[in-house]
Amino acid sequence: MSNHHVNLTQQENSLVDETHPHALERMDEKALRELQSRLRRAREKNFSLLRRQGAARVEAEGARGAAQPANERRGEKLEVLDEALARVDQRLDAIGGAG
Repeated sequence: MSNHHVNLTQQENSLVDETHPHALERMDEKALRELQSRLRRAREKNFSLLRRQGAARVEAEGARGAAQPANERRGEKLEVLDEALARVDQRLDAIGGAG
């Protein structure tokens, strides 16, 4: 998924930009692990918000189906962050830094 249509914050967008292949190639294992950690924190924050907001919307709307559309943007953010994290994980695997 492209992050062009997803409403990322400036910080999130900058974080995702750091995961482009050319940027990842210039990083050593320590830098990759730090980026991986920051991505995981951003992903967990958005996942927690998705869950809390979703639960609140279900309570307000009375049904999960009615609450779903309001949470789509947060879900799209999670997809972009997941893809970015996967790129970092793949690069770590490639340089033998898995584990």
